[in-house]
Amino acid sequence: MPFFELRFGTEHLDWSELCRVFELAPLGTREPEKLRRASENSYLVCSAYLNGAIIGFGRAISDGEYQSAIYDIIVLPEYQGQGVGKSIVEGLLAGLPDGPVLLYAVPGKEEFYGKMGFATLLTGMGRFPEKHRAKEKGLIPW
Repeated sequence: MPFFELRFGTEHLDWSELCRVFELAPLGTREPEKLRRASENSYLVCSAYLNGAIIGFGRAISDGEYQSAIYDIIVLPEYQGQGVGKSIVEGLLAGLPDGPVLLYAVPGKEEFYGKMGFATLLTGMGRFPEKHRAKEKGLIPW
């Protein structure tokens, strides 16, 4: 894999291009303006670039003291399995305060995140406005 660069913050992001990466990853569709607001309101944002083009992204929220959560870890399919996602997660973890870090992941990625110390929660729950869609995506069992 050629050298890729990690960048932190949002000032360099092209929101339409990032939405395209979400679709190709595939992690669904995003609206550029909503993704911009969500990212700018996040505690930390990390993007991976190769030859000036974005190939991966992730963001984290935190209260800055006790709790943090990581969201939206995406890597273009042709770069998956080459350390890009791991580097993004490690970059986010390095910038978060000490304490528990929750992670919201798509089903099937448990082994990937488990290698970085994440474990399945026994006490976690979620409330979804469109329960049928959450079930279709495998996020909830019923």
